[in-house]
Amino acid sequence: MNRGRHDVVAVGLTGGIGAGKSTALAMFGELGALAVSADELVHALYLQPECSAGLVAHFGPAVLDACGAIDRQRLANSVRGRPEELVWLEKLTHPRVAEEIERHIREAPADSVVVCEVPLLFESRYQYLFDLIVTIEADRENRRRRSVHRFGPEMFSELEGLQASSEQRVAGSDLAFSNDGDPDRLREFVRRAYERARELLQEGR
Repeated sequence: MNRGRHDVVAVGLTGGIGAGKSTALAMFGELGALAVSADELVHALYLQPECSAGLVAHFGPAVLDACGAIDRQRLANSVRGRPEELVWLEKLTHPRVAEEIERHIREAPADSVVVCEVPLLFESRYQYLFDLIVTIEADRENRRRRSVHRFGPEMFSELEGLQASSEQRVAGSDLAFSNDGDPDRLREFVRRAYERARELLQEGR
């Protein structure tokens, strides 16, 4: 297993936009897994004064909200259509997010399954962090419909273009699920994935 710990199993949870990753993460939590969201880690990172100051120095004060905190939507607008700026932002955030994921795994109690939802798991090359990689996929139209409250069609297409394809995620994952039907099927898949993680935990002893 990774990281030299044999009493913890780390599961990387990824998938397409609107595929149901967050729903699956909550289901893992209900089963007893320790749930970690990379998006929440990024949000916490932006609240750190050193990181916030670096972002303002690079992008300017336009990325701040009325309270002087980093506004994620304004920051996203600052990198839209500007690949070099996105690369700069990823170089700032990706190593720090990896460190936080490793910390959560390292500090987890013995006999734990830690599930980390990481939308850009393959793009960030985070595979080395995990013992088991799971992807949740879905038909593009279903994903677009589920995401309409967060993204318009144009932004959905742009964000999707920055991600690995469904085929690439499935090929790189240990377990994959197509989330286009009954929610109970997703719950059953999560249960089986959790059981597989528990099996890995026993095998590592």
